Amino acid sequence: MLKTSAEYGAILIAGAAALLTSCLGPMEEAVVAPYREPPGSLSAYEGMINETQSRHLRRTTFPELSNAEHRLVRRINAEVNRDIRYLSDVLNYAVVDRAVTEPPVHQPALTRLAPARYGDCEDYALTKKHRLARAGFSRTRTFVALAMVPQDYGRITHSVLVVPEGNDWLVLNNWDNEIQHASQLEWWWEWQFIRPRYDAYLLAVQRRGIAEQGAAALPAAGGGARARR
Repeated sequence: MLKTSAEYGAILIAGAAALLTSCLGPMEEAVVAPYREPPGSLSAYEGMINETQSRHLRRTTFPELSNAEHRLVRRINAEVNRDIRYLSDVLNYAVVDRAVTEPPVHQPALTRLAPARYGDCEDYALTKKHRLARAGFSRTRTFVALAMVPQDYGRITHSVLVVPEGNDWLVLNNWDNEIQHASQLEWWWEWQFIRPRYDAYLLAVQRRGIAEQGAAALPAAGGGARARR
């Protein structure tokens, strides 16, 4: 099967990330350090992924979540999956696409389902992001990601909430309450994160790792052998 230029680009980036990993050797799964929010207004970190969020994602190595944070993420993921019933925007609002945070209880536009909280995959992701922020988990640590996911009848676009942790992402899906890693979904289940791209994030993390290792190997200022007279 012929591949498109975009598919070749993804293969090259993934290959480069794998090569960097082999050069670096084993890396820590995540740094253990307090998380610092980016300076300035945080309003750009609300809602769907944008350039400000993408830039922050590329430039930051995110710390390991604490046990309490892991419990919070699992709880919010399960709560939202329980509170919202899946329904396409066409049946729900009679429009092709509408992003809604915390869908209200309502009667869908094009179906006779009983009033409830209805939403599609991006509504689940946005609501999880909102509830995590309300619980004190910085919105600058969560991102609504778009992925190409294989199905029996082809590939579909699917939105999930991702929480970066070191060189991987925790993926909060509306299909079930199990939280998986982006690396596992791409490797075993042939997901392809396209916005933002997981392979590009991984490559950026590996590059920073190389730079940090190189800086640590340099002699301290004033060290080294003395110059000959």
